[in-house]
Amino acid sequence: REGEAFAFDDTIEHEAWNRSDQVRIVLIFDVWNPHLTQGEQEDLARLFAVTDRGLTAARA
Repeated sequence: REGEAFAFDDTIEHEAWNRSDQVRIVLIFDVWNPHLTQGEQEDLARLFAVTDRGLTAARA
């Protein structure tokens, strides 16, 4: 969609290309699924923190 901003759910497998000679800027950010409860969000945040620490340690 040239010249337009849009959002989509990238949890669904997808591919994207820039088949032009123009610069393409992509802004990626995470948002919680609105169907998750506060408790589920907190559980996932703890899981992500542990995973991030493990990946950081593995790279060291």
